[in-house]
Amino acid sequence: MKQLVRIALLLTVVLGSACFVNSASVEPKPGGTITLAISKDMALMNPLVATGSTEARIRELMFESLLGLDARGNIRPNLAESWDVSKDGKVYTFKLRRGVRFHDGKEMTAADVKFAIDYTMDAKNGATGYDTLSVVDRVELPDPLTVKLYLKRPDPLFLTWLSDIRAFSVIPKGSLAEGVRQPKSMPPGTGPFKFVEWQPRQRVILARHDQYWGPKAFVDRVVLRDIANATVRINALQSGDVDIIERTPYEWVKEIVDGKTKGIGYSKASLAGARNVEFNVAAPPFNNKKLRLAVAHAIDRKEILQGAYLGLAEASDQRYPKGHTWYFVDVRAPEYDLSKAKALLQESGYKGETIELMGNVGEAAEVEGAVIQAQLKRIGIKVQLKMFERASALEARRKGNYAFKLSGGREYPEPIPLLQEYRCEPDLNNRRENESGYCNKQFDALLAEAEAQSDIEKRRVLYRRLTAMQMEDMPILPIGFTPRFFAFRSHVKGFQTDFSGAFQWGEGGLSHTWIDK
Repeated sequence: MKQLVRIALLLTVVLGSACFVNSASVEPKPGGTITLAISKDMALMNPLVATGSTEARIRELMFESLLGLDARGNIRPNLAESWDVSKDGKVYTFKLRRGVRFHDGKEMTAADVKFAIDYTMDAKNGATGYDTLSVVDRVELPDPLTVKLYLKRPDPLFLTWLSDIRAFSVIPKGSLAEGVRQPKSMPPGTGPFKFVEWQPRQRVILARHDQYWGPKAFVDRVVLRDIANATVRINALQSGDVDIIERTPYEWVKEIVDGKTKGIGYSKASLAGARNVEFNVAAPPFNNKKLRLAVAHAIDRKEILQGAYLGLAEASDQRYPKGHTWYFVDVRAPEYDLSKAKALLQESGYKGETIELMGNVGEAAEVEGAVIQAQLKRIGIKVQLKMFERASALEARRKGNYAFKLSGGREYPEPIPLLQEYRCEPDLNNRRENESGYCNKQFDALLAEAEAQSDIEKRRVLYRRLTAMQMEDMPILPIGFTPRFFAFRSHVKGFQTDFSGAFQWGEGGLSHTWIDK
């Protein structure tokens, strides 16, 4: 685990920690409502399903994991106040925090934790953490505040996975029905805010959880307004219709950072997201490897990032940035080479058909897509852009109803989660994590070996081989990494995101924010 902590520290050093400009009052003022304009609405009221991207950001305000991470990437207590790991690395014992109450007032017990784990481990529920918890053999409850997890094999990163709600968050026993992807109501959580209302494509309303086990939030209510259009978001901030916005338009960032936009502060998430092009390799036309490689060689990463992010993003041909401990300098990725791209295109048998590129409404995806469309036109590929609303995009990706798509991503202390997304899945019409439909038994075998390997240097060798295999098979083409900026009016005090762009995290976010007016 010391090795893992060093990796997390290196992640912060290499990529830059969160920073902000925010002149705070001496004493926080309780009360009031803070309105945050978000670029994408949530799609589901199931806290254990589709726990990525915007879904995770919103749910982290309401739901919590057993463990957490501090600003330096160290594992810290959360709903579990202590833990013990057996010498063979296969038994984890967690002592739960006493007196934690759900939003409905019920006290949390070990039975609630077991329910969330069991629900996640049931394949028919489609929970995001299914693969992560597949290492768990059984759960035992020695007493109402103790949870024992027995693993099938040692997993050196198991504690790290449990520090994130993507594995699972704790919800009351019986609060979700089996097999229901979209429940009609939000189950109670334990987080600093509780659910009040969701009006799809309009707003999510949360209220302070007055029985929260930790420091209580300062504001009474949080309103998350869905404003997909970036220009409309910044206009709403300037007019005072909202207090804070995420994903501040990049053309405004320099003005704000330089102090030219009066009365507006900012908080920077230095590594908020990765940008990639992902192929549906299980269906035409991109079940053709040569066509995928032709696209890869036709992509000019710097041109895409300059166009969409005004040069503020960092290009990378792997899932980690250059200079990072998990960037492999001796693994060759497809380089920008139009001659090679045209040759591969001819070998692929492409007949000039139009190929649809999917993106999400409300991101810089429109610009990214337009640049890629122009780049592929240079080698003779016809591309039609199709922008989806969040919920529609999730459904299409899950069913494999796309040709290729613009996709995001996030940072991890080690590559395993990024690699697990490409493990073979049995049902291509109901894809949980592997939206590309990629399936390579040799890749799966190497991944299983990496998951079971406790020696970090031996894992490094396996990660390198897996990365090289992905570069050769090309289910996903990395483009680079983007910072994101929150911008807020001068009466917003105390807000600080982390380097990933969280709305709420252990040492900052909306629960630490107050209104000074």
